[in-house]
This record gives sequence, C-alpha cells and structure tokens, in this order.
Amino acid sequence: MEQENVFVSFFLDGSRPNSEKKCLIKLNIYQKPNKKRYATKYHATKEEWEKINSPKLRDTELKKIKQGLKGIETKAQKVISTLNSFSFVSFEENYFNKSNVSHNNTLKYWFEKYINQLTQAGQIGTAMSYRTTINSINSFKSNLSLYDITPRFLQDYENHLLGKGRSISTVGIYMRQLRSIINQAIDANMISLDNYPFRKYQVPAGRNIKKALQESDLNKLFTHQPAEADKQKALDFWIFSYLCNGMNFADIIELKPSNISGNYLHFIREKTKRTKKKDLRPIKVGLNPKAIEIIERQKNNDPENPFLFPVLENGLTPLTIKHRCKRFIKWVNRRMEKIGQELEIEQKIGTYSARHSFSTILKRKGISTEYIKEALGHSSMVTTENYLDSFTDDVKLKYANLLTDLK
Repeated sequence: MEQENVFVSFFLDGSRPNSEKKCLIKLNIYQKPNKKRYATKYHATKEEWEKINSPKLRDTELKKIKQGLKGIETKAQKVISTLNSFSFVSFEENYFNKSNVSHNNTLKYWFEKYINQLTQAGQIGTAMSYRTTINSINSFKSNLSLYDITPRFLQDYENHLLGKGRSISTVGIYMRQLRSIINQAIDANMISLDNYPFRKYQVPAGRNIKKALQESDLNKLFTHQPAEADKQKALDFWIFSYLCNGMNFADIIELKPSNISGNYLHFIREKTKRTKKKDLRPIKVGLNPKAIEIIERQKNNDPENPFLFPVLENGLTPLTIKHRCKRFIKWVNRRMEKIGQELEIEQKIGTYSARHSFSTILKRKGISTEYIKEALGHSSMVTTENYLDSFTDDVKLKYANLLTDLK
C-alpha cells in the first residue's frame, strides 16, 4: 500500500529464532528514506513464512496468522489515511492509541532535553534563556505537542506576547528558540519537514534601541568622584569594561593575573569557549592608564584567591558562577543608575551600555568596522554592525539644515 509515499508490509525477523526455530513477524512501515518495524504477536519458521505469502495456503493455523496480519495491515492503512501528514510519531500515537507511547513528542520534553544539554556544556545563560521561553509558552498554552506548533499557533502566540507588552526583540528571541527546538525534532525524524511551521511564519526582528552614551556623558563619568565606596567600585568596573574593548562582565569576573602581560590584557571570551571548539582566538587589549589604575584599586588582595577581582573564588559550579555574575551586574547597574541621576545623564547607564559605547565611540572617530569586530570578538561583521550606534541627533539636525543651505 502506498499513501504519501508510505508503504506497509511485513518482515520476518530471522535474527532471533526461538526454540521452535520460529521468528517474530514484524509490521514494516517505510517512508523513504526511513523505516520502522513493530513487533506483532505472530511467529513463524522461514518455511511457514513462505507458505503464508503463497497464493495457495491450506494450513488452517497459518491461515489464522495470515488473517491476523491482514487485520494489522488494514488498521495501519486506516491510521495512515487519517493523518494530515505522515510521521512515525503520529502513526504510533494513533495506531497504539496510547499517549504515553511517544511521550517524547511533547514540546516540554524537547525543551528540557536541550536545556539539560546546555547546562552540562556549561552554557548556563543560554539554558536559562530557553527555560524562560518554555515557561512563557506554557503560560500561554500548556501540554503542547510538537504537532501543535503550527503557523496559526505561532501568530497567536506572537499576538499574545505583544498584548502583554513584550517587545518585538523579546518576541524574536522566544520564536528563534522555539524554531531551534522544532528543527532539532525534525533532524531526529520526530516530525516531518512537511509540517515545518516556520515556512509560513516569519520571525519578527526588532532593532535594538542603542545604548551608547554621548561623549559629553562619558566625560562626566570619567571626571566623577563618588563619595561612597560602593558607587566608586561600580563606576570603576563600568569604566574598566568600556576601556577594555567593551568587555562583558562575565569575562571580567573570570580574569586572572596571568591574563595581564605588560601593558596588555589578553583573554578568550567565555561565550566563545562554550560555543566554539576551533579558532579560539584570544582578544588582546591595550591597557589604558586609567584601566591600570582601576586594576590597582579594585584587584583581589587575597593570595588564596586566583582571580584578578574579588567576585569569584575557586570551586564554584558553572551555575553558581552564572548567578554570581548576574547578581554583580545588578549590583553595578543599581549604583550606575544613581550616578546617572546625580550627573543628569538621560541615557540609561547599564553594564551593556559600556560595550555599546566602546564600539560606537570608535566608529564615530573613524575606526574601521573590521577592527571593532576583532576587538569585540565577533565572528560576523553583521553582529558588529548591530552593536554600532546610528548617527547622533546633532549630526541628524546638521544634515537636515543642509537641505536648505543651497549656496
């Protein structure tokens, strides 16, 4: 029988004959290039199998087996004919009529599986991000199977997120991660490529609001001398990030004295360590005198602690390091927000703005995008360009005034 290029037949598994030299007869479902075989309750010798398949069968017991196999074939054909699009998982669910036969067709199962892989690989941040996505999906609709992810579902979920005030960028993150999970399920032949929902749904792509500071605001930060020690510490780490190629705080807290050689700092991004096995190129930073001054003021003075700054210590798990980093970033951001208010800086000053400011200031000063890409540790020029701020408001006004300057 052929439907949607699916064939139903039977197979005598001669690999494990029983004591009577009878072998198990299996139902064979074939959809090019894949096939799966399912055990029946019937057994036969090779000679009996030839008789069962002959047009002149007279043996009463073998006739019963043939009749039983015909019933199995008819049921399999009926199940396949009712499927909108064939997949082995959907066939098994309907044929065996047991939801737990293929428990691994649930969306939650595939998310949990990938989250565990990320956690074991030390990619804690990415694992937490996927956890946020599946929690969000479950709050919209729970107990979803892979087949529930249709173009209509994706559009309804997008509308739901936007209705709750989520940004286009956030919606894009959730959808890209959901797409990644669906792709993994397709690669594992759990669902058919014919059911791919993202073929008829476009993932929204919002452009991030730029977080770079103006030069005048940076000057305010450089000359500011907070009275409180905690604000000075927060400001030091923000400026250190800015001066050291916009270094992520996850990289700053992992630094060790051995990362410094003379007037240079070299390190491999933690993100790169986790996602690449080849071409692990270190980023080399020329240390600005102010950066050296900050190192001297904030460095670790505990001889038992191997880290350059006193944020981590030996023996921490990747999960603990991730939580420690997040808490430190929040600690810095709260104090930088207060400093921004004191200095009347309108732009929000978070740790991420240090990285954007580094790249954007270099761009404004005519430094090549290729150099900025290398300094940031990006593998793609597109990624770098997304970091670079657009023209400043004063430049836009200057260019607008040129439209009537027609001398």
